[in-house]
Amino acid sequence: MKHNLDYLIKLDDLVKKGIITEDEFNCEKDKILGDSMTRRPGNLFGLNENTYCFLLHIAVFLGIVHILLALVAPVVLWTLNRQTSQLVDEHGRNVVNWVLSFFIYATICFVVIFPGISHLPMNISPNFNLLTSLYSGLFPITILLLISIMFVFIGGLKASNGQIWKYPLAIPFFKR
Repeated sequence: MKHNLDYLIKLDDLVKKGIITEDEFNCEKDKILGDSMTRRPGNLFGLNENTYCFLLHIAVFLGIVHILLALVAPVVLWTLNRQTSQLVDEHGRNVVNWVLSFFIYATICFVVIFPGISHLPMNISPNFNLLTSLYSGLFPITILLLISIMFVFIGGLKASNGQIWKYPLAIPFFKR
């Protein structure tokens, strides 16, 4: 601790003599004091990159509140900081690609269900085509939801460790 204080005093003397700039002094001071979260403009809530990227992935779960929040929240978080951090840009791109892909896959599953559901008002008795359509559509939707939950958790955990993980079934709408 005393060594750090001595070093800061020496750096302050160098600033006063004009040998180093004020910015260089502040940069070294941040390193010494262990302030790894330098406050950059656009660094939302003062979080470090790994935590912010983790939130990018987990924001998909806001779709439980309203389905559109699964897309809106990650897009907003991504666009706020994609210019300031390469890591946030890459994670945001992966998350948004997955959410858009998920919506496409879910739409396909619902299209498979609707031909059978359209017969409900006309005929209340069990219809083999209706049951086949419901089961053939609901089973993939259930699997898709489970896969999405699993993918979001894996992506969030990888992001918290500073690793980039691409969702395996995501269609690359936003490429690098």
